Amino acid sequence: MADVEEIVKVSRNYQVTIPAKIRQKFQIKEGDLVKVVFDEKENAVKITLLKEPWK
Repeated sequence: MADVEEIVKVSRNYQVTIPAKIRQKFQIKEGDLVKVVFDEKENAVKITLLKEPWK
C-alpha cells in the first residue's frame, strides 16, 4: 500500500483537518467517529475510522 502523506497546521483550538486525500482513501464522512491513539513504539499519532462505534 502506498503511503498517503499531507502536512496540516494545528489550529488555535488544537484542531487539525483530515486532508481530502486521506478522507477519500478511508471513506471518512462528516459525522463519522475516529479513534486517535499515540503509538509509543513508533512515536506516532494514529487515526482509525470506527466502522461500528457501538461495539
